[in-house]
Amino acid sequence: MRVIISLAMEVALEGSANYAGGLGVLEADKFYASGRLGLPYILIAPFYPYGYVDYNTVDGPRLVEVRHRHSPSFLARLSHVGVLEVRGRHDRLVAEAELFEYKSGSAKAILYRVVRPRKQASLFKYLYRHHDDECLYYITSAAIASRIASKLASEGSVVDVQEAHLALALYMLPRGVRKRFITHTPGPWGHPRLCKSEAEDLLDVSLPSVSTATEAAMEEADEVYAVSRRHAETTRKLFPVYAGKINYVTNAVDLERWVRVRNVDSPSGLWGEHLRLREELESLIAGLTGKRVGGRMIVSWTRRIVKYKRPYYVERLAQEKDLRDRVFLVVAGKPHVWDGWGRGQAERLARLSRELNNIAFYPAYDVEIAKYSLTGADLLLFTPFPGWEASGTSQMKAGVNGVPSLTSRDGASLELVEDGVNGWFFGSQLEELIDIEGDERALKIDEQDYVDFVKRLEKILDMYENRREEYVEVAFNAYRSITPKADIKRLLREYYPELLGG
Repeated sequence: MRVIISLAMEVALEGSANYAGGLGVLEADKFYASGRLGLPYILIAPFYPYGYVDYNTVDGPRLVEVRHRHSPSFLARLSHVGVLEVRGRHDRLVAEAELFEYKSGSAKAILYRVVRPRKQASLFKYLYRHHDDECLYYITSAAIASRIASKLASEGSVVDVQEAHLALALYMLPRGVRKRFITHTPGPWGHPRLCKSEAEDLLDVSLPSVSTATEAAMEEADEVYAVSRRHAETTRKLFPVYAGKINYVTNAVDLERWVRVRNVDSPSGLWGEHLRLREELESLIAGLTGKRVGGRMIVSWTRRIVKYKRPYYVERLAQEKDLRDRVFLVVAGKPHVWDGWGRGQAERLARLSRELNNIAFYPAYDVEIAKYSLTGADLLLFTPFPGWEASGTSQMKAGVNGVPSLTSRDGASLELVEDGVNGWFFGSQLEELIDIEGDERALKIDEQDYVDFVKRLEKILDMYENRREEYVEVAFNAYRSITPKADIKRLLREYYPELLGG
């Protein structure tokens, strides 16, 4: 039987710590929805025994790293299904892995735990802490994932490789399968170098003479996908040689996992549901911080803390004296363990959260916190530097619950938001990809965008306070218009029309 196989480096299965951010959540959403729809769906990913990372700030604003633990309920659902040994050229051991199966409806995930050699096992203890030997991490993951996929894929099956970390897998899949590469990386960053000599030395594989793993994946894949219309435009500019190969399917969310409003068929009905979810969020804030929101508008910024997402906008916003008594900021997000800039930004947010009564910062952001912060807020802030966001799904998760967004002109927001109707835009719409690290124009654009950001927020706030029925109409429009576009069933139909209908 033909199957769908997705190869990924992370997945946010319920109760697991096997994910770092949006890609892992997206993979889980696809997995659970496919299982309910009866699709022959197989997800293959590493199992990281120590998860990703969590932080706390109990002893002050300094981030303290703690272990991100898998829940007992998740571990109890894993079934040990065997051991896999992968050997390369001259019969050299690439890796040995224990295989675990996790099922949901018709879908199953095969999670592999690398146990030897010791070096490879150490690279897979935690998610994305492979700086000691990135090449060995990429080679090992691709070799194991492709071997499992080869055993499960019959002729005509589809194998989707998520991100360039697994590019090498495309060169080790059997003939007769449709090989597709899906890039989730928006800008010029995040395209790892192709470990050509290392891979060819260890594996029985011949690789092209290109610089990055992304180019190698595009070279070998039958089809290449970006994850929003804007992302496709940017990716074609970055990789013009493969422009004709690049299509897109805009990301989506599993409504069954993320929609928390119930039986909504009118603006007043939505508002009643919103007040229920807002009250839950207020209780969560009070429990975590002791702070009371009162009548202030709750504004949420919950993302991975990385420079291009511009978390410093909320840092500045919290200190806008004219807005402190009108807006309460809910901020949550994790920086990568090796991202010094991100850690510094998170610690500044933690310090503000201790000093000011208009902001609550939570550093151990996860799926559970997201379900409260994205659905109980009155407004979501979506602030990436234009051109640097691949898609984003937080504005979708908010929108399907009737929470409108104030968003920069980037990612999937350009396909979802109609300004002033179901949300609001701020700032520049750039056609050129600006290097935020090295281009002096970036600072000027950033400042201009922030000025417009505050101006638009003030207008939204005035509507919320003085013309509540207009705000509720925008919220209801977000719920009605974003829900069908953001539905994961739409994404699955576009990726797999032969199984679900186009």
